[in-house]
Amino acid sequence: MYRLPASLVLFTGVILFLVATFSIAQGQPQNLIQDGGFEQGAINWAGCGNVGLVDAQVSGSEFVYAGRYAAALGIDADGSGCPQLPNLTTPKQILQQQLSIPANAPAVTVSFWYRAAAGTAVDMFLARGLYQFDPSLGGVKLGSFATDLPPGWQLYRTVLTGENLDRVRGQTLFFSIVIQSDAPTEETAYLLVDDVRVVAADQRTRASPLPPALRGDGSRPLAVIRREGDSRFLYRMDTDGGNRTLLYRGLLNNVRNPVWSPDGQRIAVVDYNTWPWPVPDPDPQNNLLASAITVLNANGGGGQQVFQTQSQKGSRCPFVGVPGQSEVPSQILRVNHLAWLSADQLVFDIVGFNQFCNGQVTGGAANIHVAPARPNNTFPPTLAAAAVRPTANRNGRVLFEHFGGRTSGIWEVVATSSSPTPELLLAGGRETQPVWSPDSRRFAVVRDTVSPSADASERVTAIMVYDRDNLALPRQVLFADHGRSVRSISWSPNGAYLAYTLEQANGQSDIWWLEIASGATGPITTDGVSLEASWRPVSIASVYLPMVIR
Repeated sequence: MYRLPASLVLFTGVILFLVATFSIAQGQPQNLIQDGGFEQGAINWAGCGNVGLVDAQVSGSEFVYAGRYAAALGIDADGSGCPQLPNLTTPKQILQQQLSIPANAPAVTVSFWYRAAAGTAVDMFLARGLYQFDPSLGGVKLGSFATDLPPGWQLYRTVLTGENLDRVRGQTLFFSIVIQSDAPTEETAYLLVDDVRVVAADQRTRASPLPPALRGDGSRPLAVIRREGDSRFLYRMDTDGGNRTLLYRGLLNNVRNPVWSPDGQRIAVVDYNTWPWPVPDPDPQNNLLASAITVLNANGGGGQQVFQTQSQKGSRCPFVGVPGQSEVPSQILRVNHLAWLSADQLVFDIVGFNQFCNGQVTGGAANIHVAPARPNNTFPPTLAAAAVRPTANRNGRVLFEHFGGRTSGIWEVVATSSSPTPELLLAGGRETQPVWSPDSRRFAVVRDTVSPSADASERVTAIMVYDRDNLALPRQVLFADHGRSVRSISWSPNGAYLAYTLEQANGQSDIWWLEIASGATGPITTDGVSLEASWRPVSIASVYLPMVIR
């Protein structure tokens, strides 16, 4: 973790404000904040409690999001120069600027980029009075969060509509970031803030036109799982959503987690079924939830089950207990996620739990295993215990998420080592679903942000891209406030794009593309039933083989 250098330019105290009145004009909405990037030496800002500026030319460019300067809070936050509030407390630090919200604003978007280290907490307001941070006195509380956050610069953004918009429209307010009197301020804590924007418009992420590079030509197909009624089927389609072709219906119409082989000639899927398989038990009670791993040819034919979980039956249902006898739950085992470790090996998790006759589920365990990508009769060896969601690169490095008692975070284990030992790369539980890039150096994760508030039901997910050789400076490439959440990331063959699943609050989901360099994004599917996708890792000639649908 980087420590913030001591070379800060400090605000000298509260300053007078020049308030401009804006109206909504055509074209790009105007930023109602003056000098949101602090490039004018913060002459339009007020601060107290030793709020400072970081200078990239002195401290390093990684401490500034854009330009030369960023504001710094949390360091030596002693309340000096801060006023006593109406509740008789004195904040430790305040950074604020006065602004006016147009009376005809259709929405108000408040955003800024920030980087933080653990040890304090902040509140954000559009406050009615200079130091009136009680929303009952006017204005709105935008949100709050603690600074114990993953590394790198990330976006905070919230959009005011409805009642909150009514409370600010036509008002002169103070955008304020406050460290309250009861907030901790540990020695290592800091919050860097840059590129502050308050805009009289809804500026959530919007869809962009499909880039020419992604126009469908059959050379970079996606393997996609689509929901059809209660079933999940495997399809192949182009990167513009065209040429959709059914490949595989599954053993019991429930196919999940498609992944292409490194040479692009096969697709492995998790195939939900029951155990025993393929011959069911004559007693229906003895047929338990389970799953297989099926490997198919690229055209959907030649399917082989290369692994099968074997769940174990407990007490007969309905269970009628007698003195001294307790119900024995059934032990359900399923594969949830898999990846190709090499051209002939798969790495996958096996998740287990106990299920009682009344449907109650207890316990839970998960390990990651390695097995050949062909039928075999041996139980696969364990690569990592208390682990789920593996992803492998061409060097045999496997990233995975913690499970159960393992320390929270993203872990790495070298599968090709003679003694594989997991190493914690990214501590904490805010980042999940790691996926290696084709260059085997970068990887993407889904991050649970603190925007717009600390309330988990309101938080937006984001996609971050890490460089394995510099984990301190990941890059946020998507802020997903155009949907409820994102999941199931897949890299394009050249590493320039990502495909991801965008879930909406109504339960629908689609596959979207994301250009990493620009952050532009847009839909590949629009029918609301596309669940997950895998990008073929190599480009091929535009030849569609006859489909063999199973």
